[in-house]
Amino acid sequence: MSAGAAPDRVWDVAVVGGGPAGSTAAATLCRLGRSVVLLEKTPHPRFHIGESLLPFTLGAMRKSGFLPVLERSGFVPKMGGRFMTANNEIGHTFYFSDAFTPEFPSTYQVLRSRFDHLMLEHSRSCGADVRENHTLRDVTFSADRVTLDVADPAGQPYRLAARYLADATGRDAFLAGKLALRVPEPDLRKVAIFAHFTGCVRDAGRDAGNTISVLIRGGWIWSIPLPDDVTSIGVVVDGDVFKAARQTPEAYFMDVLARVPVMASRIAAATRVSPVHTTSDFSYGTKALTGRRWLLLGDAGFFLDPIFSSGVHLAVTSGVAAAEAIHDALARPSRAAGALARYARTMRYNQHVYRTFIRGWYEPGFLELLLSPSRRFQLLEAVTSVLAGAPKSWSLSWRLRLFRSLVWINQRVMSLAPPFDRSQLPP
Repeated sequence: MSAGAAPDRVWDVAVVGGGPAGSTAAATLCRLGRSVVLLEKTPHPRFHIGESLLPFTLGAMRKSGFLPVLERSGFVPKMGGRFMTANNEIGHTFYFSDAFTPEFPSTYQVLRSRFDHLMLEHSRSCGADVRENHTLRDVTFSADRVTLDVADPAGQPYRLAARYLADATGRDAFLAGKLALRVPEPDLRKVAIFAHFTGCVRDAGRDAGNTISVLIRGGWIWSIPLPDDVTSIGVVVDGDVFKAARQTPEAYFMDVLARVPVMASRIAAATRVSPVHTTSDFSYGTKALTGRRWLLLGDAGFFLDPIFSSGVHLAVTSGVAAAEAIHDALARPSRAAGALARYARTMRYNQHVYRTFIRGWYEPGFLELLLSPSRRFQLLEAVTSVLAGAPKSWSLSWRLRLFRSLVWINQRVMSLAPPFDRSQLPP
């Protein structure tokens, strides 16, 4: 078909992007009986960071039909996560079994190249027309459809038409760029430097698969155990801190790990098995998550600092929620606006909760209470529920408000937990 020719078919939904958000949306829509075409510009498998899942992610995967595939895939079981200072003097391990509703008391650490490929193939098996190496060039909206200008693997243009567009283009954020929706998070300007290693020391027993987050001056370090003895390690710091070091990303990365005691001991006999990757200024939001015939999914709608491993969780849950909203909009066009508004409210709530916790991670007062959690009023259970990805509920919401009030008191009035001076932490 030539670029100017009219499409000969109108799909129910065009999904752009074959990561966790797009694959989940496509699979869920197909299971709901909708026709779906999925465009992915980069063939799978491919390297990607963000390997840690949350327990409530599994509930969304059950709706998309992907959970059985995940459970037999041999990924590393994850029972919780440990947050601690660089010298390990203050820290706490949150176990997901302590959450209010521990339907899934554990989850998984995944190798994203394999995980994303499995998700894309699952959407194909559900009936989605998956087109890899097809690139969206432009999109136009009319009263009853969306028209997509696409380039095939040979670069030849063609057009598609659909009733709705689900933008799951990740940090490329196709629609947010086209419609000037993107809003930066100026107080979360960070640089992330990361790589994969083999031969790292791991914790034993129940903690063997847990994520470790290490507080350092100006940022934090992650350590995530993956299959086949691979460990993902990343350093996240303020952009100004990295620039002041006047080092290459690789030199700075290895220097920080060597000077942080709890990491130096873990990588003493390790071998780096991937290039060192760098990304910067990665936190942002958008002015809107939906329009008349479009929705933004996952990172295409907002992206937050990965300290609480929310990335894949928000992508997968947005995929299911968007699919259900589009399905309702197609079934009852007169109520389409309401269906899309419910989707936006759900995702804005999730964004608000994690943004609040992420900003707190970089502030005194919050950290002391997080690293020395109290069981009074079930605050430990409430914080654990957030870390597990629990959806909005009254029992959780009022306890989170209480927790934030205690943070305010801890910052301004009195010390409710042992304080520490972040400026004295390495490196």
